[in-house]
Amino acid sequence: MKHLYLMRHARAAETSGGRGDHARPLTAGGIGQAKVAGRTLALAGVDLIVSSTAARALQTAQNLGLGVPLATSDDLYNAGSISVLGVIGLLPEDARVAVVVGHAPGIPALAHTLASDDSDPVAWKRVDGHFPPATLVGLEFEGTWAELEAARVFLSRHC
Repeated sequence: MKHLYLMRHARAAETSGGRGDHARPLTAGGIGQAKVAGRTLALAGVDLIVSSTAARALQTAQNLGLGVPLATSDDLYNAGSISVLGVIGLLPEDARVAVVVGHAPGIPALAHTLASDDSDPVAWKRVDGHFPPATLVGLEFEGTWAELEAARVFLSRHC
């Protein structure tokens, strides 16, 4: 069984001071949200994290504090669900537990697309229709990363 955690980046600063969207950093509150998410993930046995290259997503991934390999992908920035799924399909098969940190609308859309009928109803209700920054969703499935089409939602948390 594989476990995938989809996470929308934590709270970020507004665009200002000549910074473009890609360079927006986390707020102090966003750093705190990422640390809370990291505590949730600490016992999950995470093998790797893949993050968007946008500053807010990368800072979220770094502040999880998990001490595991962190890769970045430009394909996660402003990505739709199909692009996010494409990045997941390239994960190494020896990774059993992965975290993907990205953006709305791609991360929430993919969670909705993958959620199977046997998902935990309480966990699913928490994110169905409401996926603010620093939301974390845990999904589990059998098979390879490249074959992922549906997964059971077993965890959801607004950090």
